[in-house]
Amino acid sequence: MLGTTVTSNRPDVRNSVATPPRRVACLAVPKVLLCDLDGTLIDTMPILADLATEVMTGIHGIPRALARELYLATCGLPFVEQLEDIFPDDPRNSTASDLFESRKPARCGAARMPEDTRATLHELRARGVRIAVSSNNGRKNVETFASLSGFAFDLVMGHGDGLAKGRPHIELAERTFCVDRQEMLFVGDSLHDGEIAYLAKIPFVGLAGTFAKERFTLRFPGQPVVGRFAEILDLLPTSRAAVAG
Repeated sequence: MLGTTVTSNRPDVRNSVATPPRRVACLAVPKVLLCDLDGTLIDTMPILADLATEVMTGIHGIPRALARELYLATCGLPFVEQLEDIFPDDPRNSTASDLFESRKPARCGAARMPEDTRATLHELRARGVRIAVSSNNGRKNVETFASLSGFAFDLVMGHGDGLAKGRPHIELAERTFCVDRQEMLFVGDSLHDGEIAYLAKIPFVGLAGTFAKERFTLRFPGQPVVGRFAEILDLLPTSRAAVAG
C-alpha cells in the first residue's frame, strides 16, 4: 500500500560521530491521524500483559508463560474477543473479561504520554493534521486518558456503545472530518492494527515494541515501521505544500 521506508547506511561507529540515520519522507501528510492507545500513545502493554496473565492463569489454569504469549499474540482486540479466540466457547470467558476490565483502570490509570509523543502530536496539529484516538480499550477509560493527557484530541473513540476499533471507528472519523480514507493515517503497535488498516485501505505505520519490527515487515512488506511514536515525523514532509511542490 505504501512506499518502503528508506534509511541511509549506518555509519561506522568506530570512525564517525555523524548523527543517526534519518528516514526519508515516504508518506503524504494526512488530514487525520488515527492513533491506537495502549502500546502506541501510552506504554501500558506490559501492564496489561501482566494483568491478562494473572487472569488467564487464575481462571483458565494455563501456565503463566503461555498465558502471556497468547495475550500478546491476539492483542489489538477487545479482551473478551481475545478470550474467545484463545478459549472458544469457554463459559469462564465472561468472568475472566469482567475481572480484567474491573482491574484495568487501577493498573493503567496513571499512565501518561511521553513528552516526545505529546510534542509530536502538537507538531502534527501545527501541520494541519486532525488527531483522533482509536482504541479497543473501554470508552470510559479512553475518555479518562484523553481528559488527563494534556492534549486536546479532535476525536476520542473507545470500545462500547456500538463502537470498536476498525470499521465503526473509521466510519465515524469519515463522518466527523469529511475525509477520504486515503487522507487518513493509522498508527498502531499490533498486527491486528495493521490488518485493520489493510482491510480498510488506510495508510498505516507500525510501531515496534509489542511486536518486533521484523514481525511487521514479514506480515506487511513495504509498510513503514518506527521504533518510537515521534519517528512518524521523519516519514512525513513538513507540509502538504511540500508534497505538491
